[in-house]
Amino acid sequence: MLETLSDNKKYLYFQKGERLLIEGQHGGGIYFIRWGIAKIEVNGKNGRPLILRLAGAGSVLGHRIRGSNNEQPLSVEAVEDLYVCHISLALYDQLLEKSAALHSGMMQSLLNEIREVELHAVRLTHLSVKERVAGALLHIAALYQYQPGSNGIRVHLERQDLADLSGTTREQVSRMLTELQQTGLIKFRGKHFKFFDLNGLQHIAALR
Repeated sequence: MLETLSDNKKYLYFQKGERLLIEGQHGGGIYFIRWGIAKIEVNGKNGRPLILRLAGAGSVLGHRIRGSNNEQPLSVEAVEDLYVCHISLALYDQLLEKSAALHSGMMQSLLNEIREVELHAVRLTHLSVKERVAGALLHIAALYQYQPGSNGIRVHLERQDLADLSGTTREQVSRMLTELQQTGLIKFRGKHFKFFDLNGLQHIAALR
């Protein structure tokens, strides 16, 4: 199985802003992120996308394809330059048939993603803007592997991306970031987040 995978995989490079998958598109294949960050989103009201989550190294994309016509339920776009391993849907199905362990692992991954999307929907419905922005910042800190005492992280998200991830507007995100900085919970300049008070943000985001 490993030999088959090795013979048929391709390594691809996507620049920031390029789309790997498009909602409603047919086919597309399976992508494994080697390095870089992507955003997974669905079409929302008034043409604005809703970012369900961000994905980094080790994430699998494209495996939630649905129906006999292989229609993509989600869009995936590079937030920063991406380097990925790609295999066809046919090969993916072939590998799943041959390996019960792989099939079980991918099913568990799907269940985890569905649960994550469910929790995200609940937060968008029941939490305040401040709580949602704090949760989004925690998600970003984890994805970029922020370590307390470090020089911080430089993210490649626009303010609109953060708004789409939080289910709010860019103006509200800007106000919340300013408020959180004034209270000492974060320190940032532009896209360089120098400090996160992780415990404080978890308290606001109702995750404790």
